[in-house]
Amino acid sequence: MPELPEVETVVRTLRPHVQGRTLLCARELKPCVLKGGRPLASLEGAAVSGVRRRGKLALVELARGEERLFLAVHLRMTGSLLARKGLAAATPKALEALAGSRTRAVFGFASGNSWPCTTVVRFDDVRTFGHILAGGERELAAWPFWRTLGPEPLEMDAEAFRAAVRGRRRIKALLLDQKAIAGIGNIYADESLFAAGIHPETPADSLCVEAKDRLFRSLRQVLERAVAECGSSISDYRDADGNPGAFQNSFAVYGRAGKACLACGRSLVRIRVAGRSSVICPHCQRKPRTRR
Repeated sequence: MPELPEVETVVRTLRPHVQGRTLLCARELKPCVLKGGRPLASLEGAAVSGVRRRGKLALVELARGEERLFLAVHLRMTGSLLARKGLAAATPKALEALAGSRTRAVFGFASGNSWPCTTVVRFDDVRTFGHILAGGERELAAWPFWRTLGPEPLEMDAEAFRAAVRGRRRIKALLLDQKAIAGIGNIYADESLFAAGIHPETPADSLCVEAKDRLFRSLRQVLERAVAECGSSISDYRDADGNPGAFQNSFAVYGRAGKACLACGRSLVRIRVAGRSSVICPHCQRKPRTRR
């Protein structure tokens, strides 16, 4: 958390604040920049050419002359990007003064190439697991996490999904593997598996084509609904405007252990799969038979 729908919402709400503006000042207030990248200040003077998502990463694309630069933010468990307009930070110190107690980096943007900064973006992170990679195409391409990201679930077709969902690993472990499919975490793996009627301990290779296609449809539908509802706010997640998501009100299984299944009325139970907590309906999601 945040997962694909939350990061997609952050990107969509951040874009209007910074698109086409110049990054005048970038300050790392608490350690968050990954080794192998450049200091945040090296991006100053570049203009924002795009804001997009890749997996669970928020990617701010910048240009300075012919040079392409990137600010890749991995929010991890409790990170957030919060934007504020209508400010007038006339100096770097004034910009830093707008930081909160949980702010790890702060960015100031202007519509031109001179101070003051009139848009401020804070990278806040309660548990400090998030991080930033700053740099150009070389640094981004050399980052192992970026280089090994799997395909996007909302951009792949059923055939590509079948190809990704293979092997002897349990299906939930595979869905959580960012190298197999990018952007899925615990929430949307549980919700998608329930919607498809598949037990999370089922080995991927034991799923027939029809089951894989059913899971693919369920995954897309769950992710699309979550994006439409601006993600799920369970604790810390907010979009760039500070607003919570609403998809948590539509959870079928996640966080509902002990409550009635919305499909059959039986009690949902919590189990552990691949070291992660999972909530399932034992009736709607039959446990796979073990071979003797």
